Amino acid sequence: MIRTLVCLFFLLASGASAAAEGITPFAEAIVWHASAETSSVWASEVPLTAREFEATNIEFGWNAGLRAGLQIEPPQWLWDVRFTVTHFSTSQDAAIDDGLNLVIPEFFSGFVSGDSFDFTAASVDWSIKYTTFDLDFGHDIEVSETCLIRPTFGLKAAVIDQDIRSHWSDFLGVTAVENVDHEFFGFGPSVGLGVRWAPGQGHCCLIGDFSGALLYGAWNVEDNFQRTDGGAAGSSYEAFSTSLNDSKLGTVMLRSFFGAEWSLPCRMKVVGRLGYEMQWWANQQRLLTFQQLPMHGDLTFQGGVCGIAVSY
Repeated sequence: MIRTLVCLFFLLASGASAAAEGITPFAEAIVWHASAETSSVWASEVPLTAREFEATNIEFGWNAGLRAGLQIEPPQWLWDVRFTVTHFSTSQDAAIDDGLNLVIPEFFSGFVSGDSFDFTAASVDWSIKYTTFDLDFGHDIEVSETCLIRPTFGLKAAVIDQDIRSHWSDFLGVTAVENVDHEFFGFGPSVGLGVRWAPGQGHCCLIGDFSGALLYGAWNVEDNFQRTDGGAAGSSYEAFSTSLNDSKLGTVMLRSFFGAEWSLPCRMKVVGRLGYEMQWWANQQRLLTFQQLPMHGDLTFQGGVCGIAVSY
């Protein structure tokens, strides 16, 4: 990931050096933690010796991603133009071991297959691939000698793909797999406001940025359950599929960033930044549960951002 970041940054920088004044390529390494709780419940564990059950969530870890782009601000322009691409992916697995318990699939196809009360063990692998494209127009406004604000407006496009691969079994040899594909594409307007505060005459300043987007999106969800032991009972469907395709709805995305920025002592204007970012995607999880209702669950990304920009 670091090698990719460095190569992409120098590619942007070398291309910009031959261009006109006012070109700023930038690249940022991101280390984020994704969360889909409580809409990432994939199984219910029901003990046979107690009147209680546990709904099992997926808890993602920390993973690295990349953001890179180009800002164009010729001297005669009042507003600058910034194009940004962000990519992040993460995956997590979980398992429930054999014991004195039933393990019930939470997804619709597995639950209605006729086998949902046969399983005593299960495992899952859940992955998220997130890519956004942003085109923003912004302008710096001096509020005081130490403070600048930067209003922005633009367009955002997003592609978020989630793949869920689960395996189910019991001690008698019953086995099955269930695969869920959750795909989203959205496009819509965005607005934001950035603040830069330099309390002294040094090269360091505090920065903050808050933005939001209203995206018109399309969801495609496929849920396929399949017995794999070859001995399906008469009460089992053996295979069951559920589709929720071309579901066109709107969604809200909010983003905040707080950190510090400093100028590096170089011949060119080199600026580094370090901070914390959080993104909230409302109603992103539209998985089908066994109640045969679309689940409207939130998806969040949060963590550290470290980057560098070079102005010509």
